[in-house]
Amino acid sequence: MTALKKFAVALMFAMVSTLLSSCQAADDTMGLDVVGYNHTDHSIGDFSVNGEAGSFLARHSGGGGFACCVSLPSQYTPGMSVTVTWTDTYNAHPQSRVVVVPLYTPEDGGHFAVHFLRNGQIKVFVTMYYPEHPNYPLKGDEVPM
Repeated sequence: MTALKKFAVALMFAMVSTLLSSCQAADDTMGLDVVGYNHTDHSIGDFSVNGEAGSFLARHSGGGGFACCVSLPSQYTPGMSVTVTWTDTYNAHPQSRVVVVPLYTPEDGGHFAVHFLRNGQIKVFVTMYYPEHPNYPLKGDEVPM
């Protein structure tokens, strides 16, 4: 798939995700589609965020599929965290980690991105952007697949 075609598909998903996630529930939460990115050398059999959503992520891949949904408060609270659970194909035992969610605003609410990084870290973001965009929160050496 060409870079232009990938960008067009990503833009379409962003618009649909924004429309779907812009509805706020009475309890002042927002539902966000989850998208994963695997920057490691091992495939991830599945993953979830707070027990919801996720999917298979081949090694050095991601961004191609969305799962529904993770629910977060519309208003960010400092120190907010989520629990990411996954099983990679190298170590078949389920693993879990509490990950701090960086600052976001309701306007950022396009989707919830989960990045499994080469150094073993997991980073998450509420964002309306995709890795190709200059305003994407993950930068530099962490981004390449």
